[in-house]
Amino acid sequence: MSEVQQESEAGRRRDVVDPPSRRRTPPWVWAAAGAVVAGGLVALWSRGGSAPPPPLPVVAPPSHGADDHPIAIGEAALAKNPIATARALKQKLAPDLQIVGSVSYDQDHYAVVGPLIPGRVTKLRAGVGDSVRAGQVLAEIESAEVGQALAQYLSATARANAADANLRRERELASQKISSEREREVAEAQAVQEAAEMRAAVERLRAFGLEMKDITELQKSGGAAGRVPLRAPIAGVVVARTVTLGQAVERATDAFKIVNLSHLWVLLDLYEKDLSRVHVGQKVELRTEAHPGEVFRAEVTYVNPIIDEKTRTASVRIEFDNPKGKLQPGQFVSAKIVGDPKFAPTDVIAIPRKAVVSVEGKSLAFVRVAGRGFEKRAVALGVSGGDFVEVRRGVSEGEEVATDGAFLLKSELLR
Repeated sequence: MSEVQQESEAGRRRDVVDPPSRRRTPPWVWAAAGAVVAGGLVALWSRGGSAPPPPLPVVAPPSHGADDHPIAIGEAALAKNPIATARALKQKLAPDLQIVGSVSYDQDHYAVVGPLIPGRVTKLRAGVGDSVRAGQVLAEIESAEVGQALAQYLSATARANAADANLRRERELASQKISSEREREVAEAQAVQEAAEMRAAVERLRAFGLEMKDITELQKSGGAAGRVPLRAPIAGVVVARTVTLGQAVERATDAFKIVNLSHLWVLLDLYEKDLSRVHVGQKVELRTEAHPGEVFRAEVTYVNPIIDEKTRTASVRIEFDNPKGKLQPGQFVSAKIVGDPKFAPTDVIAIPRKAVVSVEGKSLAFVRVAGRGFEKRAVALGVSGGDFVEVRRGVSEGEEVATDGAFLLKSELLR
């Protein structure tokens, strides 16, 4: 076979093993082709062709940007807005419970007032919305039974006074041997009996709602009309009045309802699965739409041990003072039962909640670095309990984070 035939056969075999479509063009070929094309274009432009296209942009290597540099605050700004820090520490952190509840009357500061005898309303001295003090007269009831009871009291008082005078006389005579000991003993027994009758008459009047000063006034006036005052047993606000002037009332009539709004209850329904995480004395934070941004602090005072069969919940009662009257019965509130660390299974790294700020939907913390500088860190948060929140990523144990003044650093970051 000739040399030409041998080269042709070798080329044919090479094409079978490595087809032209699969062969890679050597880099120097492309470089040479590029140089030829570039030279041709330059020659074309030099002959009056169109203007050359703009150069391709130069891609710079990625940089961290200015935001990744520590944020330094000047001395003047620090003097006006000092920045406090706290260390990220391992601690037990139990999750808070968020529950919706309603405000209710405190049953120990709520009173229903009504007559203890049948009669007729002759005077009204308080209406709905009036603030009343304990012992204040709300209305007066005229009753025939009171007149009869007062007459019995006056009669018993007269007999008791007579028996007491007779006893003093018999004792005097017995000491002078003028009367016998038997007569003195009879006088003493009579005085004791009449005194007991008088006390019974007084107690009957008191059972009708009269106090001793009322009995004395009625005694002075001769018991005219037999009127009984209805008094407020507690200080508070009259929230209901169901009687009118001249109305006939019975013993079962609820004439007035009084509430002391300086003491209220919040009632919550706690699911069965959360019962083990709540106990008496646990801290609670209350919020309401009527006062946005304001927090009312209280404690759990009662956890019902019985589960409602229909709702599978247990009632929780929170008692709190309401001296300014900002909350009213019937309002809905959002209650946060602060997690108790003793219910936490393990330790976690936690920082104060106020050290976390939100920037463009991301949670950040500012970590102190050398000097007065702070470095922003994206943090992944976990369990939230009380004033602390778990940090799962972004801050290490022992590092200092900005707490008071974190928003100053946020402002610097967003400049």
